[in-house]
Amino acid sequence: MASLCLTVADTALSLNINDSDDLLKQCLAAALPVARSCRNGNCGRCDCQLESGTVVLRNGKVITAPATIALCISHARSDLRIAKMPLNSIAQHWRCEGLNLRQLQLPAGRQSPPQRGDMVALLLRNSVLINSVEALAGRIITLQDPCPDIEQHKNKQLSIGLLNIDREHHGDFALWCHGNSNEHTQLLWRGINQATGLAAQAAYRHANNSDDYQLRKLNSQ
Repeated sequence: MASLCLTVADTALSLNINDSDDLLKQCLAAALPVARSCRNGNCGRCDCQLESGTVVLRNGKVITAPATIALCISHARSDLRIAKMPLNSIAQHWRCEGLNLRQLQLPAGRQSPPQRGDMVALLLRNSVLINSVEALAGRIITLQDPCPDIEQHKNKQLSIGLLNIDREHHGDFALWCHGNSNEHTQLLWRGINQATGLAAQAAYRHANNSDDYQLRKLNSQ
């Protein structure tokens, strides 16, 4: 069993892997919340971009970068670098409608709402702001601190992401947005830990498929 390395370009992760187990199995064993469903390469949920290296598929076909591969049927044959790994959000998140400086409206549905006192991150178009839930009445969330950006998003008819976060969310990672439309790079959130960064990255990607969101270590920027 060969010892190899898997680097995930847009999540600042590097994993030791082997050549006998499929890549999806090894990512899940490392606690990466990779999206998956069929596990036979058909659904496309775990597809990602192979930027460097070589894999062999379950049927014996050899694939060399650059290529799109399904993690569930791919086995490493060399050190690998992949990008655009499809991650599920680790923490609960919601897409909300802004009502005023301190209030958001949750979407209709059966998703459990945040609780009073929860620390939350407002995932805005160009930044992330930390707040907490002061009150909850039906689908209406009242935040502890007023946020002028809510009004701006409301006026532009933009939804706002709301992410439950741990109070111990600080670390040495940063989340960046690379806008595909104008090649603009925007720092969204600095000084967070890996788990929080992965959750925010997944939430942003779920809401916006046109931009590229990358998690990087601060000392590697």
